[in-house]
Amino acid sequence: MIAETKYGKAVAFLRSGFFAFGLLLSAVWEGPAAAQDNEEAALSREEIVQLVVLANLEFTLLHEIGHALIDHFELPVFGREEDAADQIATTTMILRNNADVDAYAIDRLLAVSGQWLSEWKEERRVLGSAHAFWDSHSLSIQRFYNINCLLYGANPDELSFLLDSEGLPAERGFLCEDAYKLAYRSNLWLLENYGRAATDIVPFHGLTVEFQPTRDPRHEKVRGWIVSSGLVRDIAARATEFFPWRREVPVRFVNCPGSAEAFYNRNVAEITVCYELLELFLTSVEKDFAAELAVVCGNAGLRRLFAARLSCLPE
Repeated sequence: MIAETKYGKAVAFLRSGFFAFGLLLSAVWEGPAAAQDNEEAALSREEIVQLVVLANLEFTLLHEIGHALIDHFELPVFGREEDAADQIATTTMILRNNADVDAYAIDRLLAVSGQWLSEWKEERRVLGSAHAFWDSHSLSIQRFYNINCLLYGANPDELSFLLDSEGLPAERGFLCEDAYKLAYRSNLWLLENYGRAATDIVPFHGLTVEFQPTRDPRHEKVRGWIVSSGLVRDIAARATEFFPWRREVPVRFVNCPGSAEAFYNRNVAEITVCYELLELFLTSVEKDFAAELAVVCGNAGLRRLFAARLSCLPE
């Protein structure tokens, strides 16, 4: 069972308050499912950081594609469009990565929800109680729970340790299997009613990808990860394959000095991703890793479990 082999050691973090780092360490403990029987197999720190950054980029891009789909095909939306885009992104990410059976893919979703938790903690530190409750987006902490809920709903056996934890209180968790079934049916409805038919004429329009030159070494570092992974071009190709877009939808990675964001501009039907947002993901995971690593390595019990994997210095 994945829940016993891959995630068993993470329970100590979930129950001791180190939740965000526990999610991150689920990727460290044994890495991809194929490496579970290899005691020496472990992701390096650089590989962990790269996994988390690319996972959050994947969610961000799918979220903006959700906005593009809603706009392009005039999809009916009950409730806030931002919540609908989050639902599209989370469910698509679960399905795209086969996360109901693939432990490595589960890591990617947990990395995304962990980022929302980190953002919530940072917002509370900076803003206190002065949150923008008027904003069209849900609060970061709500997005954290929403992702955990859908992921648990798709994987109740593998992720049983999430239920009734800091990451998914039982009052919410008991509803999550039904929530995922509803989201899954909605995705099927979208494909059945608006998906590309086999008879559609080719060549056809779709998503194109453009990377503008970077101006910062850290931006270039992340850009290199993105290009070498093929993640963005794969997502764009699949979105083009699945839907009959009536016009090109450019996905542009650009410099946005002073603005760490991504957005879909419905006036020109373009998706923009700022390199500054990718740097935010990078900085966040580096910061959390260093801070939580010090806590873990300083705890005798946790140190015995994770010292070899995390390279804790000898006492």
